[in-house]
Amino acid sequence: MDTRRALEIFGGFMIGAGVTVAGYELAGPRPASEDIAVATDDDDDSAEAGVGMAAMLAERPTAADADHEQLAQAAKDQRASEDADAGTATGPYAADPDGHYTEFTKVFYEPVEFTDEHEQEFPKHGLVSAGAVIVRERADLESARIGMLRAGARVRVDAERTFGGGCSSGWHKIFPEGWICIGAGLEIAETAPDDGSIDVAWPNVDEAMPLDYWRVNHDGTSFFHRLPSYSEQDRADAAAQAWLAAKGREPMPLERDKRPSEVPAVVKEYLNAGYYVTITSEHVHAKRHFLKTNRGVYARKYQLGTKEGSDFRGQVLTGEDPLPLHFVVRELELQTRVGDMGMLEGSGETLERRSTHPFVRKVRIGDYDYYEDEAGKLLRAYAVGEAAKLKRPPGIESDEHWIHVDLSEQTLVAYIGDRPVFATLVSTGKEPGMTPVGVHRVQSKFIVTSMRDQPVEDEAYSIEDVPWTQYFSNNVALHGAFWHGGFGLVRSHGCVNLSPADARWLFGFTEPKLPDGWAAAMPGVMGSEASAIVVTE
Repeated sequence: MDTRRALEIFGGFMIGAGVTVAGYELAGPRPASEDIAVATDDDDDSAEAGVGMAAMLAERPTAADADHEQLAQAAKDQRASEDADAGTATGPYAADPDGHYTEFTKVFYEPVEFTDEHEQEFPKHGLVSAGAVIVRERADLESARIGMLRAGARVRVDAERTFGGGCSSGWHKIFPEGWICIGAGLEIAETAPDDGSIDVAWPNVDEAMPLDYWRVNHDGTSFFHRLPSYSEQDRADAAAQAWLAAKGREPMPLERDKRPSEVPAVVKEYLNAGYYVTITSEHVHAKRHFLKTNRGVYARKYQLGTKEGSDFRGQVLTGEDPLPLHFVVRELELQTRVGDMGMLEGSGETLERRSTHPFVRKVRIGDYDYYEDEAGKLLRAYAVGEAAKLKRPPGIESDEHWIHVDLSEQTLVAYIGDRPVFATLVSTGKEPGMTPVGVHRVQSKFIVTSMRDQPVEDEAYSIEDVPWTQYFSNNVALHGAFWHGGFGLVRSHGCVNLSPADARWLFGFTEPKLPDGWAAAMPGVMGSEASAIVVTE
């Protein structure tokens, strides 16, 4: 297999947005109904022979190419309109009486009008039928990735396949922009293909928790390829108990030749307590209730438990000088000074964790730092996370959307240029996996993506469909963390953990947004830039 093709497949797994990519670019039978753009006269199948023709075909003047600048301008106009909401404290920048946002930012760019010219250029219909497909800037596996579509997504595609660029099965150009190396994961037809066989839950972008999340509650929980019989369940359970007795919580290999022969073939894998999965449907079989996951496997319902996630929300910032803002991260009793010596004693009042309080100054008393409010009440500084204003770093534009993560305070502030518009608590990386300090840029954004075999928390290291993920430094990302509520305290192994709602709000705040109906986007799509993520100690 060509190295670039192998990397493309592997990349699909890595950025799978919670679905498994199964050879979407592998060469397969050519559909008889498709027209084909021939790469060379002498039919040379080498990547080098095809690249020139593919690039030439990709650069032909078309309605979509003519629209590229219009797409970029439309995206900028949309951003300007949304920024006006920030200036007037409306829309996602409007605060309720407690200072929380009342609606989310927009995940998608506004849908692009499909004109008669587009109908001529993109006459065919595409359906992502399995896994996920990567969208590239040009018909070349070495060109930039600009996004991804997941199973169930529909697209309009051009009439002819284009060959070259390392894709042996050919490329299709899609509306409104980009190219897909076609294969088993993309159906092309003259009319819209039937999606009745696709049983994958589509994320609900209007909710903080975009899918139905469940936690595995028992070690050695069986996940089956299909609905199992009583006998198969009993054998699967016996094999799991034997493995746990001998190996403890060590994961059992997935390969048939590496796991005990007693494991029935119907078992896809065993997961331990602390893993999380997403569910598409419920089934009753052999008088037992089963849940089907987004991976297409089944587990017995009694071994799982639904997971709601934290309801914590940060604060939208209004007014001329909204910072600093002080969050309570530990529930300690407020203290007051008494007597001529100013001795401290408890006030009888305890502030709720993750609430805000109007402290006005930081003071030193004895060996300890305190925050003090106007009434003279004091709280130890280590119980407070201060969201303070940061001067815009060089290289960040005056109208740019950017984010500051303060590792020392475990706070995050979102800015438009020099104006802070949002603040919240986060959980960042603890030693030895500290979140990297520096000025980073968003590298990719996924509505959902999976984190497997990573120490996300002490007891859980496999989480399907982590919501609102924004990678900014290799595998370090901002993302929703529904499995804990410890925001304001160091916790993760490098990523910036946010409550699901805050992660959702920030997902639409940063650049790039996603083209309508896409599952992921990278900078460059729709002429977009990449928002800065500034991490300080």
